[in-house]
Amino acid sequence: MKITHNGKRYNTDRVTVVAHRDCYSHSNNYSGTVYIGVAEDGTMLKWADTNGQDCWFTNYVEVIERPDSDILDDYDMDDDEEEDAKELGLITEV
Repeated sequence: MKITHNGKRYNTDRVTVVAHRDCYSHSNNYSGTVYIGVAEDGTMLKWADTNGQDCWFTNYVEVIERPDSDILDDYDMDDDEEEDAKELGLITEV
């Protein structure tokens, strides 16, 4: 998906995904995934890729204007996403 924000064009296919969360409908059917990613200029994006199983959950993409320190809480990370998040300074391993 693409979004234009402050005159810059972002494409979710070209950002570094640092976390994701699978979403399910009320009947527990997989309905899509919400992603958090970082563009080359450091802008954080959040977007959903849905499959139509939940009529209230639709595709979207937005810029995260002021990311909080807990922005990645409640999101899953695979090994590659975790490494990218560390390199970008978004998380610290303890």
